Amino acid sequence: MRKQASLDLRNFAVNFAIAFLLAGAFLMPVQSAMADEERDNTSGIDVASIAEVTPFEAINYYLARHFSAYSVAVTGFLNPEVQLPVTVEIAVPAGSEIIWFSEFSGGPVANDPQIPEPLNVRTEGNLDIYTAVLQNYHAIQIEYHIDHEPTTRLSEGMYSVSMEYTLIADVPYFRFMTNLPAESIVQDANVEFMGADAEGYLVFMRLFTDVSAHTTMQGEITFMPPEGQGMIDEGVSLLGGIGTTVAMIAVAIAAVLAFLFVTARRQREEE
Repeated sequence: MRKQASLDLRNFAVNFAIAFLLAGAFLMPVQSAMADEERDNTSGIDVASIAEVTPFEAINYYLARHFSAYSVAVTGFLNPEVQLPVTVEIAVPAGSEIIWFSEFSGGPVANDPQIPEPLNVRTEGNLDIYTAVLQNYHAIQIEYHIDHEPTTRLSEGMYSVSMEYTLIADVPYFRFMTNLPAESIVQDANVEFMGADAEGYLVFMRLFTDVSAHTTMQGEITFMPPEGQGMIDEGVSLLGGIGTTVAMIAVAIAAVLAFLFVTARRQREEE
């Protein structure tokens, strides 16, 4: 479970961020320590009893940059008309150290049932594939730590952040997202600016449509950061103290951004 310090900071962040949601900014989920006793969860659900795997309508890959480390949140969204409960599968790089794995409500994290242990996971090639049952909400989120520097210096003042993800099923919408230092400049017509997160980083997105199963997606965003902010220090573990707290806040924002984006795009297409 997440540490109480992490819960308190996320609660503070929510109260600040909700006020901006209706104005087109960000929603940050809130988390409650009492949620486990008040909500339904997937404990006792036999995955094998709901054998058919339901594909996602959209998948969001968010590379979150923190003060001294990076983390990744992968969020899968079902079509809202799918009748629950259903079985879903979501993949991460083999051997990834999982920070958080839960259903995703699109609202307060207190509503997000954590996927209970023991987790149902198998390894195929270079992927760990997690199977879970969604019975409360139409989305799932898995967060994990990475211990490498995905940002490369290209030239004086120019940097590139690289992202990679392998899909295990066809998906209509897939997007890479990442956050960059404040005042960074991105000059790429294929990259969309999403706003600023609670830490002051700028969030950018690159969208792909109708991606086939078993495709390894590769995304790169080239940027000009303020001097001295192109890369973070390496070798500092995310899984402790402030790093963990900051990671939870950042990936929560990204997940809700993805939820809002997918919902808005679907509504536009239906009109």
